[in-house]
Amino acid sequence: MTSAEAEWPGTSLLGRLGEKTRAALLAAGAEIRYDKNHYLLRQDEEGDIAYLIMDGAVKVFVETASGTKSLLGIRLAGEMVGEMGALDPEARRSATVQASTPVVVRSLHRTRLRQLMVEYPELALEVNRMISARLRWANRRRVDATIKDGRVKLSRLLVEVAAHYGERVGDHWELRVPLTQHELGYMAGLANRTVEKALHDLESEGAISKSYRRIRIVDMARLRHIAGWGENPPPCVVP
Repeated sequence: MTSAEAEWPGTSLLGRLGEKTRAALLAAGAEIRYDKNHYLLRQDEEGDIAYLIMDGAVKVFVETASGTKSLLGIRLAGEMVGEMGALDPEARRSATVQASTPVVVRSLHRTRLRQLMVEYPELALEVNRMISARLRWANRRRVDATIKDGRVKLSRLLVEVAAHYGERVGDHWELRVPLTQHELGYMAGLANRTVEKALHDLESEGAISKSYRRIRIVDMARLRHIAGWGENPPPCVVP
């Protein structure tokens, strides 16, 4: 099966594009393969390239002046990274992007990406939609930061991560990217000790099971209930 024929996740950029627009985007740029841990983009650097992820996964994070890393999100096949820096010639990279698995990407120069967005208005619409979705994700993390119960805060994050980056296997959900406790803490805004206790509590309550760098959601309804969403979670967090 070719990349043009592949079934892309419905939440991804490629998954939302029509066949003609998707084919044009896939035909653009050059294919590049990177090993695990390779840095595709570096925070604060100048850049005019966006990357369309064809296979694998990357992590997006920012670093503070003290060297602390804060994980902003995960990007999988079908998604794009570096689009804001590519579209805005005056902007520097707002985050670092590192391969968390071996990845295959297509590089798109600023000029070509802009041409495609003019030629295919659907692409421009979906790129804007993608950026808006990421801003909403960031806003939800800010809202959740006001929650004092680490168990609730972590439950919300896990439900949303499963909605965007999970895979249903039988009656449970697998997170397709391994995440450490530190990384969960960065995204949820929790100290490592709090994450450890919250994971232990969620496992004791039968909502999740965990092993080294792997979390399995064994009872999604229970996890949503703990998150405070019950039977009516926001549409953005329904797996």
